[in-house]
Amino acid sequence: MQTDSLSYKPRLAVASQIVLTSSSLQATQSIPSQCDNFQCDNHPKTRMHKLPDDILIPIFSSCDIETLLNLRLTCTSVCAVIQTYIKTIAPASARTTFPNCELLLTPPETGHSIRWLRDLIPAQLASVTLDKDKLRRHPYVNSGFLYGIPSESDCAEAIHWRQRLTNGWRVLRSFHLISARAYLSRNDKRKRPNAFRKVSGGVRTSHIWQAVSCQYAGCTEHGMKHVFGSKSRRDSHDSHHEVCKDPKQSISEVRRKEAQILKSRIAHMRAMSDQDLLDYVYLWRLLLHVFRPYCKSDVPVLDFIRHSPLDIFIPTPNWPTIISDIAQGCSWLNWFILHAGTTLFSTQWSLFSQSEPTSTYHIRDTIWRAWNARTTHQIEIEREYVSKFEFALRKRCLSSERSKRLEAEIARGRTINTISIDCIPWVYDQHHRIPKPPSDFPWYKPTEAVWLDGESSLRCTPGSSWSQPGELRHELDLLRGNDDIERGPLVEVPYLVYLGTDSAGNLWPGSEGDGTELAF
Repeated sequence: MQTDSLSYKPRLAVASQIVLTSSSLQATQSIPSQCDNFQCDNHPKTRMHKLPDDILIPIFSSCDIETLLNLRLTCTSVCAVIQTYIKTIAPASARTTFPNCELLLTPPETGHSIRWLRDLIPAQLASVTLDKDKLRRHPYVNSGFLYGIPSESDCAEAIHWRQRLTNGWRVLRSFHLISARAYLSRNDKRKRPNAFRKVSGGVRTSHIWQAVSCQYAGCTEHGMKHVFGSKSRRDSHDSHHEVCKDPKQSISEVRRKEAQILKSRIAHMRAMSDQDLLDYVYLWRLLLHVFRPYCKSDVPVLDFIRHSPLDIFIPTPNWPTIISDIAQGCSWLNWFILHAGTTLFSTQWSLFSQSEPTSTYHIRDTIWRAWNARTTHQIEIEREYVSKFEFALRKRCLSSERSKRLEAEIARGRTINTISIDCIPWVYDQHHRIPKPPSDFPWYKPTEAVWLDGESSLRCTPGSSWSQPGELRHELDLLRGNDDIERGPLVEVPYLVYLGTDSAGNLWPGSEGDGTELAF
């Protein structure tokens, strides 16, 4: 049935007030209908794919992008309707998912399509990452300008770096899919153990062997105090929280899967271009500043803890060290982000689900659950394999001079297992002590007030420089309660991830005041 798309404007205007998500559709399907209790031949049930197109089009246009892509997989008739009227459905669904993002939703030259909808997700993640990069602690102000690129800036440099970060998110997702396939596969062929393997396997699972041969210094599961323990501790299933442990995931199985993932990722990395790998490293330079080892400064600790679900035991490892190890590529958070994928960030940074309180702390709660479900030994194994992968990838991204120096150090007998992201320079993310002219910040105007977070904003002051002790020669003009500042479409995005429950002042004295350092 051929129908003019203009006839759907009144319907879309009404449907735009309702946002249909995957969770809402599932909740609707789980509610029993009153008609189910009665058998009536005069009113047969009508399935969704049998509805007329003029009814389905407004429904599909009210869905967010993720729900729309999932609907295409339900049946061929639904997929055919979406594909036929994609030029009408795609812009409406995109505007529902990313409201007020005018630059992101610029109509493509080739026309709206499913591919355009898919590409919007990494593009939005890149836009959020660059825009919210201004929330670094204030010592990262460079030459009087904040880091970060406003999401609605259309200058050539801003568009260029968004495209590079968009590609970085795509590369991260490709590495994530390798991990997802490995942990979902259950049909792996296993060799039947011979006599030698039976003997060696029995020795290696003994308490004495594990206590002597465990290579992880922080392991608390294979110490000498467990030599005379019960046999139930043999497979190291003890987790940080007894409720969350998974007895089916043995250490040997984790090591086997991680070795398989490492091999597949290295092969995938060799087929990628140098620019793709650089974009991936650039993304990590920004993700490093997303995580905070303290609680949100404007929320009391008790209120911050109350926001966590009741089924989560709050872990208390050394979060500052774990976060700083991201720069070296040997943090457990490196492994977790590659394992969880981009959906972790798109859920919390969503623009249409901020009414749900669970989305504000989605990344934090997911990390806490994953940490509680693992043993110390398993965490060290995951760190070991992700550090090997990050080392191989960053080694390829080094300049020829740095690569020669690395090979020379290894030839002298030094053991080098990590490479810092600071060894891979980026024009955008230079050290804050390096003076830069205002022309390097085309997305900001001199003396312009830039909104940061809450009621805080900062006025750009060209010419500001750093003294040797680490203080700005010019005071930062920190503004409060200025409602005339343009805040942009990402004002409600909960960008930062607070993993600790301590206050920022306990970790960095003075960071909660009005000085050069301010913790958000």
